[in-house]
Amino acid sequence: MLTAARVGGRRLLSTAAATETVELPVKLFGIHARYASAAFVAASKAKSLDTVESELLAFKSVMAKNATLASLVENPTIPREKKVAQVGALLGNKTSYVTKNTLVTLAANARLGEVDKVIDAYATLMKAHRKEVDAIVTSAEPLTKKQHKSVTEALGKHVDPDQKVIISTKVDPSILGGLTIQIGDKFLDLSASSKIGAIQRAL
Repeated sequence: MLTAARVGGRRLLSTAAATETVELPVKLFGIHARYASAAFVAASKAKSLDTVESELLAFKSVMAKNATLASLVENPTIPREKKVAQVGALLGNKTSYVTKNTLVTLAANARLGEVDKVIDAYATLMKAHRKEVDAIVTSAEPLTKKQHKSVTEALGKHVDPDQKVIISTKVDPSILGGLTIQIGDKFLDLSASSKIGAIQRAL
């Protein structure tokens, strides 16, 4: 359980909030997962799950492009009180209460350097909440729209009826033809290169 922190007399986010009333869509482990779960519970109660996700992803995107923000987040020599003040001032009233409180709490507990992992964990919770299953499809040439649709429909038969397959595509000429598919923890190698390799091993 995360401990609440007091900085400047202000009580910050704590996971002591009633998690019993909000069921997490998937169990994650690690300190970053605990912060993400606390944010998910708070956002669910505030009916702002999607808003918090978009705000956290936006923060991560800005951090990747802004050296000043990245330094504030990653520099362990900056006192936590200063990080709390700067994060609070940066966000102001621009984000939801849950997003701001999550980031300020990370700063207050000297965990701001792990914010990217916390955001990734929150995104994982949201994918599970939306019943999305990621699939990575690799082909020798870019898929056409028709091929993309056909692959999506075919993969949909390999998940539960209430789940939705979200495809991301990659191009790798070395597979020569066909596809390789990573869906969840399953890997399917339907590439021409694997078939050629099988033939060569049989000779």
